[in-house]
Amino acid sequence: MSEIDYERLADSIAQKLRLLPPADKMIWGAKACAEYLGLSDRHFGDRVSKSYGFPEPIELPTESGKRGHARWYAIDIQAWAAKHKRTAS
Repeated sequence: MSEIDYERLADSIAQKLRLLPPADKMIWGAKACAEYLGLSDRHFGDRVSKSYGFPEPIELPTESGKRGHARWYAIDIQAWAAKHKRTAS
């Protein structure tokens, strides 16, 4: 078994993190939204994403000019979830 080069591993992780967009520009698909909210993909797609007050999706065009799958800004999903936090009664 070979020894782990932690410095090289840390450099590799740092490089991948630099490739991520800033948090306010991160775009999630339905699967990522469902995972963040702790829901099944189906429940998210059938109910939550269509519920009143849920953030409007971004529909990026495809090569054919049609609209692609819905996407959401991660920050909007996080803000929506935070609005539903229960307060102590």
